[in-house]
Amino acid sequence: MKTLVLGLGNPILTDDGVGVWVAEAVRKALPPDSPVEICEISVGGLRLMERMLGYERVILVDAFQPGHGEAGSFRRLTYQELQAGSPTQHTACAHDTSVVTALEAAHRMGLPVPRDIVIFAIAVEDVIDFGEKPTPAVAAAIPRVAAAVLAELQRTPPGLAERPGLTAVDSGKAAPLQRQGTTASAEVSDGGCRPLVL
Repeated sequence: MKTLVLGLGNPILTDDGVGVWVAEAVRKALPPDSPVEICEISVGGLRLMERMLGYERVILVDAFQPGHGEAGSFRRLTYQELQAGSPTQHTACAHDTSVVTALEAAHRMGLPVPRDIVIFAIAVEDVIDFGEKPTPAVAAAIPRVAAAVLAELQRTPPGLAERPGLTAVDSGKAAPLQRQGTTASAEVSDGGCRPLVL
């Protein structure tokens, strides 16, 4: 199964970079020959949707918008929960559309959207002040969230057999999307990843 783990955030805005740091921890824990692609980006909306195209399974890691629980706590969200209005820091954007709206548009255009999307959202303290290190509570959460992502990668997503939902590419054919819920890299305009220079 073609799988992408996307760490979302800006690593120079204190806790906003938590998704990036979790993705780096996951990359280090995976064997060198792992087929899982790990990437870190700091975009949302349409550009985030574009980065997800062509994968059967996508795991997003992002900061919860401030005010969602005790700093350092985290939740596993399904795609339906994201649809129902549980936005994370980068899945909704004031200057762009939400990733949910972008994925719905991609589906209507017949683009290869993922069949399985899971979000790990970490409660944070500070996403405004400049800083290259997270707050202590968020730093302590990074290994726990990375372990949860690694466990998720071992899970076989239920419902990958045909069922109503969004469509995705599977061996060159359209198949329904289940609407459920060691170098750092960054997005480039062609949708690939390149080394992230901080």
